[in-house]
Amino acid sequence: MSKTILVTGANSFIGTWIVQDLLEKGYSVRGTVRSQAKEAQVLDGVSKDYHSRISFVHINDITTDSFDEAVKGVHGIIHVASPFHFNVTDPEKDLILPAINGTLGVLKAAHAYNQNNDNTIKRVVITSSFASIFDPSKGLRPGYSYTEKDWSPVTYEQGAAAKNEPMTAYRASKVCAERAAWDFIDKEKPSFTIATICEPLVFGPRAGGFRSLDDINTSNASVRGLVTSGKDAPMLETRVPFQVDVRDVAHTHTAALERSTDTSERYLIAGGTWSFQEIADLVHSSTVIPDNIKNTTPVGIKGQSLPDHYEIDSSKAQKDLGITYIPLKKTMEDLIVQLADLQTMLEQS
Repeated sequence: MSKTILVTGANSFIGTWIVQDLLEKGYSVRGTVRSQAKEAQVLDGVSKDYHSRISFVHINDITTDSFDEAVKGVHGIIHVASPFHFNVTDPEKDLILPAINGTLGVLKAAHAYNQNNDNTIKRVVITSSFASIFDPSKGLRPGYSYTEKDWSPVTYEQGAAAKNEPMTAYRASKVCAERAAWDFIDKEKPSFTIATICEPLVFGPRAGGFRSLDDINTSNASVRGLVTSGKDAPMLETRVPFQVDVRDVAHTHTAALERSTDTSERYLIAGGTWSFQEIADLVHSSTVIPDNIKNTTPVGIKGQSLPDHYEIDSSKAQKDLGITYIPLKKTMEDLIVQLADLQTMLEQS
């Protein structure tokens, strides 16, 4: 019988690719989703051959709902569920508390289950973010290389007060949730280990393609914003100059789960640099992106490079987990072809 892995937020952009990766490697998957409608989003992204190995548990609110039922009988957990959007009215309620309480809820449920069931859960992998590493007060910081040892200084209080700065609120949610996980390990000393995955902006196609505008996650929405803005539109500003393909993020989570050592680890990953200008250049030189997209993508200043900025050192993940990175060109072509298909569908409906 195949081992069962719990994936929280299974219908999310990253979650659906993790589900697919696990199924392809022979695992069974139990996914947490909010509703039956969300189950369909997961099933759409994987081959029908795998549907018999997927089951679901409904967790409507990760801030308050229990994960006790979800963790029963699983061998490992990948905790992805955490809000990432900029439609924030109350930073504490919308972002920070769901991130912290969701993470602690999963860890507490796993710890309690292990104590009564021969410690069957060996590893919990948590989706964190480069936001928990990056120090925004230092700016572009040329010459500096961020590693797993770095922590963002953004505090809970700063995040809670950032009513008009959703990025600060989001950073606080990721810092506080990841710190809460490490504090739990130090204090409770559970029999499982954890691995946290810190990634910058995540781009790439959606498992199963886009069915509506609602399917487009926040980072991919910025690419759609670019390629529909018009040929003469001003070039958007690139704020975080590093990216990674969603499929590489999924592989990293699975690899971190399988490398179930007796130590807990933090992994920082990045596929390389990017900019809106570079994406525009890719669009206009691509042989696979259709003309209707080229006609609505700004030209900008071809080949214009970013100002000097910090580096991201992802050598630990490459060494420990064997991670390799998909080139930006493939990431963008695969994504933008899907966006073009969606555009055609919207125009015909």
